[in-house]
Amino acid sequence: MIFITGGQAQGKTEFAYSFFQDKDIAAADGRCSGYGEALEAELILHLECYVLRLMQEGTDPAVFAGELIEKNGGAVVVADEIGCGIVPADAFAREYREKDGRVCQKIAAFSDEVYRVVCGLGSRIK
Repeated sequence: MIFITGGQAQGKTEFAYSFFQDKDIAAADGRCSGYGEALEAELILHLECYVLRLMQEGTDPAVFAGELIEKNGGAVVVADEIGCGIVPADAFAREYREKDGRVCQKIAAFSDEVYRVVCGLGSRIK
């Protein structure tokens, strides 16, 4: 697994596609794709959106992260870094930030490579 993280609009998606060169791939997008699609896709975008949707449905996102590792351990996974800003006043938003951070830690720990992307430039951190 390869995990890519960084702030919003920093070039993570383009960086992720560079791992596939000119290969035509199907990506699962946490903003609109189903959970099953993420378990089969070569590229998973917006992991943080999967986490939010699962929490809104009352499901523990750590379980999904475990399934992702078990069933799709060769994927490239992309997530916005959401824990570096101001602590939210809303209790649900604080819990979301916490759980998203835990999921990202789990994915990063399993991954062979981890990159942080800033201004379109990826730096390997693992």
